[in-house]
Amino acid sequence: MTPPMARLDPGSSDPEGTIRSYALYYQSGSYDRRYPAPNPRVLAHARRLAGPRTHLIDFGCGSGRYLLALKDGVRLAAGFDPSAAGLDLLRARAAAQGGAPVQVLGPDPGDLARHVARHGPADLMLCLFGVLGHILPRAARLQTLARMRAALAPGGRLLLSVPNRRRRFAREQRHAGAEGAIHYRRQIAGAELCLPYQLFDPESLTAELAAAGFAVARLRAESVLPEAWLLAGRAPRLLDAALTPPCPARWGYGLLAEAVPA
Repeated sequence: MTPPMARLDPGSSDPEGTIRSYALYYQSGSYDRRYPAPNPRVLAHARRLAGPRTHLIDFGCGSGRYLLALKDGVRLAAGFDPSAAGLDLLRARAAAQGGAPVQVLGPDPGDLARHVARHGPADLMLCLFGVLGHILPRAARLQTLARMRAALAPGGRLLLSVPNRRRRFAREQRHAGAEGAIHYRRQIAGAELCLPYQLFDPESLTAELAAAGFAVARLRAESVLPEAWLLAGRAPRLLDAALTPPCPARWGYGLLAEAVPA
């Protein structure tokens, strides 16, 4: 007989529930099996924005999928995440990889401000792969964006990606009460995780960034194919590399925004 599946069901205003769910996601190895490497196009974009004099902060770095790929090409690399489980993996992987060190920040939210007070503001801030979308309600997202803006140097850049509501979770959206705010489910290590997610379109993302004091310098499709497909083999990556550049942002699987403090 199959044992009953446990449920981790955070409410939309329960960040601790989301953190607990992600702890299981990381510790079970399920996250790394699903997303074993960075999105090549997003990584290439981040590398174009970074350089040997760049102070980089990856907000929502998790286990370091992007941060570890970028750290050796910048002056100072730091990653913040509220998940202790993700940060434990980041420390272990950074030590195994060697090369330039990584400043590991979190899970205490005050670590970010203390890092900036000690090392100065960032030239480039990353907030990738739907990190912002897991923060509900809107007021909490605006507070988070304001913290990122305060950590950026004048002329600094925020590279942000969010899920596109036109391409994601159509069934969940039909049953959702708030516009674009859904819960989706993942079956991980014998547990059913229920995670909150705020979906965006180009207009709502631009408006939310503006409300937090950012101006969008560039908005494009993050990819056309789902992220997990891109990492499954060379053929999907080549296909996506051909499809994504001409694709309007509103039809991308995710939205990739480059924003500056207004």
